[in-house]
Amino acid sequence: MKVKLKIETQWLELERKSMSKMKRDYEAWERETLQKAKEAQDLRSLREVFYQLGDRWEFDQATGAWLSDGEPLDAVGLILRMPGLEPNKERFVLYAVMAYSKGFTQKFDHLGDKERIIVEHDKGSGKLSVWSTTGHGAMDLFPTDLTTFKTFENALKSSHIIAQPGDHALRFETPYSTGVVDFFTKRLWEIAGGNKEFSVKEIDVLTAKDLEEFLDFKFHRYAASVIELDKIWRKLSGGTVEKAMEKVLDKIPDHIEERDKMTLRKIEGLMHTLWFSPPAQQLSAIAKLHYELSSEPTPTEIQKILVPYLGEIAYSLTDITEKAKYLKWKSVLDGKEFRESDIFKGLNLTAMAKEAFIVALEDILKEHGLAYIGYPERATMKNKVLRVLLSSLILPIRISSSFKTWLIHQARRILSLSSNEVREEIEAVSDETDSPKMEK
Repeated sequence: MKVKLKIETQWLELERKSMSKMKRDYEAWERETLQKAKEAQDLRSLREVFYQLGDRWEFDQATGAWLSDGEPLDAVGLILRMPGLEPNKERFVLYAVMAYSKGFTQKFDHLGDKERIIVEHDKGSGKLSVWSTTGHGAMDLFPTDLTTFKTFENALKSSHIIAQPGDHALRFETPYSTGVVDFFTKRLWEIAGGNKEFSVKEIDVLTAKDLEEFLDFKFHRYAASVIELDKIWRKLSGGTVEKAMEKVLDKIPDHIEERDKMTLRKIEGLMHTLWFSPPAQQLSAIAKLHYELSSEPTPTEIQKILVPYLGEIAYSLTDITEKAKYLKWKSVLDGKEFRESDIFKGLNLTAMAKEAFIVALEDILKEHGLAYIGYPERATMKNKVLRVLLSSLILPIRISSSFKTWLIHQARRILSLSSNEVREEIEAVSDETDSPKMEK
């Protein structure tokens, strides 16, 4: 699938200047690594070289190759399908991944900039809403209504996504306003943009269907298993009324009730890990608790209920993490054979996009928690406050910045005009003083 990406021209100009340095560094790293391999005296020293290759793959090899072969701010996108937090709702998270040099950031520890937009579809009412990234990973407080487009794919084909590397943001721009709020928001962002020029190019985007059917990457199953465990944990924890009734009726023996409380407390701790830790870091905690409950010789009813939910999370998480590792391993070892393999059959992607998206997919699992990826409602209080502040401040700051730029432009224009007038007066006086001499 092709999507139109819009980028401010100033970022492209800056990137062209900094890419040359990045390419030189990459070529020097290539020569240095090759020389080390040639000078290796034994298997131990050769193994150290391979360890260095593995540690620096994302930055030096993947990004360096992308910058060497690609255009400024080359990008690739992918869409993750996820369940909504309410029945009959589903979500789609569009990640746009750009490779760029150190011209934008002092800390470059991943493959370019990974920013996202979140779309929610109410399958009952047909309502379609999108949240853009305000800045630094924080989402807009209020969504844009996309219902008139009927499907997310139609909305993507008809609209633009705008990358803002300076703000670490990604915005969804419709061809027309879809409501009063969207009209004013769109107008404000146009003012914030000032007189800036934009370049538009089409980028490859892997749809949720591409990921699930062609690459067998079942992220939806993992997200659904976490939400189901969250629901059953809340239900089993119960409210104050249910607890009071149990105490009065004395249904549950004290020792059983204590074990259940301890189990639910452990599930609560696990839920914190599942929502806020990157998926790649969760497996050991899930496996430990699943083994503990499944190997219990005399499990309680609550423990029996929880075991299948934990098993489903363990299986679905192992599936996506191992699949991401396998794809990256294939891309590293097989090179050209990997890019032409059957897993990409039916996908219209450039060779560089195939490698870049594979690295980005594993990076998402290593760096972003589930709440960050697609459920900002589940964010920590600190991140919720940050979201409110960024949503409230970034737009006014950009408007004031554009106004400042306009004032500077006008001041220079006035000064230029004044200089021209002074120059004209000097020339006029000079002509007048020279005239009599000419007559003589």
